[in-house]
Amino acid sequence: MKKPTMYFGKFKQYDKVFLTSDNGIDIKNVVSIAFSGESLYITQSDCVIEYTDGVIKKLSFKASKLFYKGGKLYAAVGNSLAEIKNGKAKKIADFDCPVTDISIGLDGSFWLITQKELFLNDNGEFKKIINLTDNASCLAALDNKAKYAETVFLGCSEEGLLSMKGKRRHWAELIPEVADVLSRKINCLAIDAIGHLWVGTDKGLNIYDGRSYWFNGNDLYSVPAGAINDMFFAADGKKYFATNTGIVTLIEGKISYFSYGAWLMHPTVTKITVSENGTIAAVTPRGISIITSKYMTLEEKANHYDEMAVKYYTRNEGYQVSRELRKYGDLDSGWLPNSDNDGLFTGLYCASQCFRYKVTGDEAAKANAKRAVEAMIKLTQVTGKPGFTARATRYSHEENFGTENREEWHYCEDNPDCEWLGETSSDEMTGHFYAYGIYYDLVADDEEKAKIAEVVRTITDHIIDNNFHLTDIDGVPTTWANWEPDLLNNDDRWYYEKGTNSLEILSFLKTTYHVTGDKKYNDVYEMLIKKHHYAMNCMQYKCEDAHIAHIDDQLDFTNIYPLLVYSDNEAHKEIFKMGLTHHWEYERVERSPMFNITYGALTNNNCDIENAAKSLSEMNLDLIRWPVFNSHRKDIVWDTEQEAMGVPAQLKYPVEYSSRVLTHYDGNPFVCDSGVEEFVEVNSKDVNRTLILPGTSGANGMRAMMPYIYLLPYWMGRYYGLLGD
Repeated sequence: MKKPTMYFGKFKQYDKVFLTSDNGIDIKNVVSIAFSGESLYITQSDCVIEYTDGVIKKLSFKASKLFYKGGKLYAAVGNSLAEIKNGKAKKIADFDCPVTDISIGLDGSFWLITQKELFLNDNGEFKKIINLTDNASCLAALDNKAKYAETVFLGCSEEGLLSMKGKRRHWAELIPEVADVLSRKINCLAIDAIGHLWVGTDKGLNIYDGRSYWFNGNDLYSVPAGAINDMFFAADGKKYFATNTGIVTLIEGKISYFSYGAWLMHPTVTKITVSENGTIAAVTPRGISIITSKYMTLEEKANHYDEMAVKYYTRNEGYQVSRELRKYGDLDSGWLPNSDNDGLFTGLYCASQCFRYKVTGDEAAKANAKRAVEAMIKLTQVTGKPGFTARATRYSHEENFGTENREEWHYCEDNPDCEWLGETSSDEMTGHFYAYGIYYDLVADDEEKAKIAEVVRTITDHIIDNNFHLTDIDGVPTTWANWEPDLLNNDDRWYYEKGTNSLEILSFLKTTYHVTGDKKYNDVYEMLIKKHHYAMNCMQYKCEDAHIAHIDDQLDFTNIYPLLVYSDNEAHKEIFKMGLTHHWEYERVERSPMFNITYGALTNNNCDIENAAKSLSEMNLDLIRWPVFNSHRKDIVWDTEQEAMGVPAQLKYPVEYSSRVLTHYDGNPFVCDSGVEEFVEVNSKDVNRTLILPGTSGANGMRAMMPYIYLLPYWMGRYYGLLGD
C-alpha cells in the first residue's frame, strides 16, 4: 500500500536577537521604540538609537517618545513634534510642553495630546481642542465626523478611560463604577478597522463599541488576558500585545504566544512595535527582543540543522552530544562534554545521515554517517573486553578528564591520555544496533559491511554468553543492560522494563542475524519467543504511567524499527505491531515527529503526518533549552493524574514546540513552567522521582539540544515518502 506524501510547503520560521547593555543600550532607561522600514529606533534618557541589520548607531538628537502612525515615524523632541527620516528629525510643530501621544483616525484626522492639552491638525495647523487631566497617558481617535467629537478617547493612569462629549466639550468618565471597563489604570488604547475601541489596562483587556457594549478580555477566549502594557495594530489587522507574561499575537483569528525564554529575556513586556514586514520589537527589563521571520521549507530547515550538527555538536572522533554554554543563549560560547549516552545519541544522528544520504546522494551526509559509525565501533574496541561497549571516551585535553566516578572511568591501557566510561546501559546498545543496521543497509560498502557484522556479532555473543547481560570489566553485570528471561519474567522489580527490554533483545538478535546471516542468532530469537514468551511481552510493551517517565519511549520507538524491518514472519510482525500501535496511540498527544514518522514508516496506518510536520516547523532554530513560561495561557489544560503517583500535575496536552521545554525524545514535553522560579511559583513537590526525570528541570538557556531531534524524523520521513519537502 502506497502511503500519501505530505507536502508541508513554506512556513513562517521565527528567530530572534537580544539587545542588552552589552550592545550599548541603557535598557533600564528605554522609554519607547518604533520602526521606520526595518530600522528600529529606540529612545533612552540620553539619546536616540538606530538599529539596522545588527548595526547600532547613536543619533544626534534626543527624544522623549516615538510614534509610528499612518506610515510615518514621529518623535517628541523637547516641546516639539518632529518627523524622523533617514535618521534625522525634522520639526513639524511646537507646543508648550512635551507631546505625550498621537492618533490618526480612520478618516485620516490627526490628533495629538501634550501633557496638558488635546490638539487636532486642521490643514497642517494644530488647533487646541480641550485641556487634559494631569495623568493622561494615551490617546485614540476614531474620526472627526461626529459633531461633538464623541469618538475621541483618552487613557489615564489614575482617572480611567475618558470620552470627549458635548457641544461644550468635556471629558465623560468611563470608570469601573459606572461602566464595564476593568480598571482606572489605562495603559494603552487602539481602534480597530471597524471602529471598536481596545482598552489595555493593568487588569486586562476591554473591547468597547463606543456606547454601552463591552467585552471583558479575561472572559473572552479569543483575546489576551492579564495586564496589557502596550498594543500595536498593523495595517492588515494583525494585533500584538505586550503583557506581564510575554507577547501575545492575534493573527488569523488565533492567539499565539512569544514567552519568556526563547523569545524574551524577562516575562514583562513594557513596549511593543512591529515593522511593515512583520519584525517584532519588544522591550523588557533585561533587554529588547527583535523577533524576525522568514519563509522556509522543511528541507531548508534540515540543511540548517545539518550544518549545526557538524559545527556545534560533533565531539572528538565523531560523537554527537549536547552543547553546554558558558554564556546565556550563546551557542558560540559552548563546549562539548561527554554524556552517559554518547553511543545512543551518535547512533540516532548516524541514522539520520544514512537516510539523508539515501534521499539526496549528498556525499557530506555519507561522510557524517561514516564518521559516526566509526566512532561507535571504537566504543566497543576501547574497553579491551570483547563485546563490552563503553558509554563514552574522553581525552586529557578536555576539561573534565580524570574527574567524576573513578570506579566507572578507566584509563585506556594503550593510551593514558584517553579514558572510557563503563557501567554501560541498554540505552547504549539500542543506539548501536539501530545505527549499525541502517548504515549497513543504506551506506556501507562490502568492507564496511564485514566490519559492522564483526562488531555486532561480538556484542551479541557477549550478551548471550553472559546470560543476557552486559558484564563490565569487573565481571559484574551493569545495572540496566539486563535481558535475562528469569529476571524480566519473574522479578517484580523489573516490571516496568519487562516489555521494553524484551523488545530490545529481540531487536538486537534480528539485527545481528540480518548483518551476519548466522542462523544461531535467529535460533536464540525463536527460543526467547517460544520458551520465554518475549513476543507476548511485546504485545503491550509500554506501561502507561500518566506520561511521567519518557526515557523508554525513545528506546522503544528506536528498537521497534529494526525488529519490524528485519522480521520476515508476517505473523510475528502483527504481534509486534500490536505493541507499537498501543504505544503510539498513548504517545500520540505529544505530536512527536520521531514517534509519528516511525509509526508511519512501519505500518500502513494513519500516523498524523501533518502534526509531525507541524512540530518540525515549530522547533526553534537555535535548539537551546530555554526557560519556559506557559501557566498564564488560556489554552492550557491541567492533568492531575500524576499526583496519585506523588508527582506534580502537568499539562494534559503539550504546547507547541517553540514554547516547550526543548528535550530529546526521552524528555517530558508536558512540563508547563521551568526555569522561571524567579518570576512565578512553580509546582515542584519534593519528590525524588520528579527530580530525576528528564524534562522536569534545567531549562536555563545554558544548554543546546542535539539536532537529531529534527534530522532523524525528517530524513526518515523523506526516505519513506511520508514527507515530500
